Amino acid sequence: MALLQGYLVGLGMVIFVGPVFFSLLQNTLERGRLAGIMVALGIIISDVVAVGLCMAGTIAFLQNDSYTVYVSLLGAAILFAIGLRYIFKPSLSTEGSTKYLGLFGAFGSGFLVNFVNPFVFGVWLTVINIGGTTHGFQDGLYWYLGGSLLGILTTDLLKVFLAGYIKPLMQPRRLAIAFRVIGIVLVGFGVRLVVYATCEG
Repeated sequence: MALLQGYLVGLGMVIFVGPVFFSLLQNTLERGRLAGIMVALGIIISDVVAVGLCMAGTIAFLQNDSYTVYVSLLGAAILFAIGLRYIFKPSLSTEGSTKYLGLFGAFGSGFLVNFVNPFVFGVWLTVINIGGTTHGFQDGLYWYLGGSLLGILTTDLLKVFLAGYIKPLMQPRRLAIAFRVIGIVLVGFGVRLVVYATCEG
């Protein structure tokens, strides 16, 4: 159950459209699917490292109910920040991306673009908190996180194989509408976390 729920959460992260999305799409369209797959692998490995860093020293912290409230509020603040950015600044440039040589460079591109984004760590802290609260901070949490990572890898690989179909949709006006809708959804999730934290507190 924890694996399936985590997998669905990972699939749901497809709504987070950022630099990694465009890096993945650009490498696939310009250099082929193999390069896109390497970018996707770089992204998922950076997520694994981020999860490991977030897990280190946070489990005992999150097991304290009073701290869980603060972490939930932090997660809500992150969702609000991303959501409001999408609503009021609904565009991301696809230009100016660094071009790397070779498949190792494509892997490094995916890893670095994802890893240097501070929101990635904030999102994983939120996921760890939700997973631990729902399934406990033992084996259930690891299955939950494993499912989440698998879900993310699934969506990234789908982007690679569907890149040719996605490109026509990447018109500025269509992107702006999509980003605003995504922003509203994220703010909604943020409100839900605030309600959860308030009830728990």
